[in-house]
Amino acid sequence: MKKIDFSKQRILIVDDQKPFLALLKGVLSSAGAQSNAIVSARSCEAALVSCRKEKFDFIICDLHLGHTKKNGFEFLEELRSRSHLKPNSVFVLISADSQRPMVLGSLEKQPDEYVVKPFSQAQLVLRLEKAYARKLALAPIYKHIYAKNFPMAIDVCKQVIAADNRYKELVGRLLAELYWNTEQYNNAQLWLNSYSEDHKRTWLAVSKAQTELLLKNYELAIELAKNALKKNNLLIEAYDIIAQSWFKLGKITDAEVAINTALRLSPYSIERQFKACIYARENKNHEKLISLTQSIWECSKKSVHRDLGHLCAHVRSYLEVAQHSSDNKVKGRFQQEALYTLQRYRHNETITKTDEFDFDAFEELIKARIEFQNGKLLQSKQLLTQSQKSVVEKFNHFSLPLAPDGIVAMLDLGEFDDAQLLIDLVAASGKNLDCNTTALLKDATARNTSQQEHYSKFNQQGITYYSQGKFEAAYNAFSEAQKSAPVNVGIILNLLQCSIRLLQKTAKPERTLVLWCKKTFHLLQNMTMLDKHQQKFALLTSELENLMDLR
Repeated sequence: MKKIDFSKQRILIVDDQKPFLALLKGVLSSAGAQSNAIVSARSCEAALVSCRKEKFDFIICDLHLGHTKKNGFEFLEELRSRSHLKPNSVFVLISADSQRPMVLGSLEKQPDEYVVKPFSQAQLVLRLEKAYARKLALAPIYKHIYAKNFPMAIDVCKQVIAADNRYKELVGRLLAELYWNTEQYNNAQLWLNSYSEDHKRTWLAVSKAQTELLLKNYELAIELAKNALKKNNLLIEAYDIIAQSWFKLGKITDAEVAINTALRLSPYSIERQFKACIYARENKNHEKLISLTQSIWECSKKSVHRDLGHLCAHVRSYLEVAQHSSDNKVKGRFQQEALYTLQRYRHNETITKTDEFDFDAFEELIKARIEFQNGKLLQSKQLLTQSQKSVVEKFNHFSLPLAPDGIVAMLDLGEFDDAQLLIDLVAASGKNLDCNTTALLKDATARNTSQQEHYSKFNQQGITYYSQGKFEAAYNAFSEAQKSAPVNVGIILNLLQCSIRLLQKTAKPERTLVLWCKKTFHLLQNMTMLDKHQQKFALLTSELENLMDLR
């Protein structure tokens, strides 16, 4: 094993306890590290500042760094995401936490070493030397992986294995993963089948199962994964494979059981939480989404995966349950829970300018959706408009976290043109939407497709007839469009505009048309409108005043 010349290493140590930092620094100094080459930080946030300036040879980080702070494996995730590690950097996670979910969750992030407190200087140095020797031997491979040059990484793996390197077992596993990444599934299958079965090689059984999953041999994948679990029932990846395979076979309940088992063992994987959301929704287990979306937000809010969209998804999960409930009492309870949850987050979560999020606007959107679910269209429309105006006032452009609920409210209320504009803006942002947001928008689009097509057809007819001076035909077309969008302000204004033109053409106006104009005027007068509608309404009001007494 290659000994470390600590005097030539740059080392970062991270712990929120000052005495332990001093102790750790003393241990490393005794091992030969230069005191001026050891950088200490009491939080991951402070450590990230140092990592932006240089890439360390060793990073030794405690797992728990305060309840409100980023933890050790979240720090590791961010370092990898932001490319703050060298191919031969060694990241060691240390912890006194022996709880199974935290240990398994930490190991899933694949630190180079996981050291349990308490430990001696000799134990720590030995673990560092093992990790260092392994990382040094595999550095040529990781160099190409970091550069996304997978074909070259595959070639180097083959060379290392041919040279009978002491790490060839680890490299063999890495080679299989590289074949997966490059979609060479048959090559992965051939390579893994070249190994002899060994009860110590639990990775081999799991890798074979993963390969069969990728080859769409789902029943075989399940069989191999179950065999792996007989050797070790803590193999989380095996449960993942079983869940995905059952899902592909259409056995959603079995998929849910498998993914929930994986989550009980290791609840800190956001990717796994999202898969569980897909299975729960497909199985119409809508109440399960509440706890899953809450976990996603809690797991992501201090990590590189932080996204206010996850907070919004949790609040709206209550509305999803309400939407699918036929019991009005149950519906009302979950609607209230959505508002209570929103208020709790308002007081407990810190929102920055970069989040481009506003709780007031979000609350208006959630209330708009609740009013729509309760059949109160005008109240829903008022709240939607207030939210739209709040977003315009507070942001230079649209707010991405608020957009999904805005789109849903617009589609449900028949504001199809505004909804499409927002959908286009979300698409142009380039952001990949998570499965919960995608499901929300897909559902809203599906339930409004026929109304939107009906609206678009007759609205366009109305515009065409109006431009040709056929005001009565235009009025009839807009009236037909309104059947699919009863509170669409643009349509109401178009109808009012057609009515004015008809009144201007006759010496003796129809009493019913005059009364309709007055009623519509007073309705619009009491509505909150977007600026574009307010301007048009002002012009129409001026024309109406020349035709009738609006009192």
